[in-house]
Amino acid sequence: MRFPLLNQCRLPCVFEQFVPGKLHPDGRRYLPQLILRPTADHTITPAGFRLLVVDRHHRVDPQREGQAGIAQLVFALSAIRLQEAPVKLGLLPNGNDPQAPSHAPLVFGQVQAVAAWERQPGELPYESLYLELLLDIGLGTIGLRTNVTAPRLADVLGAERIDAGDAVALDRSRIDILGFA
Repeated sequence: MRFPLLNQCRLPCVFEQFVPGKLHPDGRRYLPQLILRPTADHTITPAGFRLLVVDRHHRVDPQREGQAGIAQLVFALSAIRLQEAPVKLGLLPNGNDPQAPSHAPLVFGQVQAVAAWERQPGELPYESLYLELLLDIGLGTIGLRTNVTAPRLADVLGAERIDAGDAVALDRSRIDILGFA
């Protein structure tokens, strides 16, 4: 996966645990998972919050388990909307057990850069948009890559356009880790 602002994606965290993929009947393993604990604590993110990410591209050496570092994360396939005041920054669990690692947290951030904003014309009675953003979530910066489809995009996004400086909220994200140093 390529992301144009990857060098600016920086989430300080501890790589707490490596979870090898389960064995598939054909002998191959499912993708490994990593449990990351962000180390910044000046946001709405609860103390001890842990993030569960899938290492789809096998970018992280399992031997790094237990080490602190900088994760390069890109959130994908997310539902996105503008935040209403008061603006929040951080990650919140999105599940029944707030102590369990969160694989699709609620994300609150501020747009730092817009790498792509492409309206896609279609013949169906809805609008489609592809976007790539860099978000400051208070804990660090993450990437966002998603498509939005709706009869009217402004109704879903909360605006006609999202620009640098706007505060956004994400939900139902798939998280890709593209580096850990």
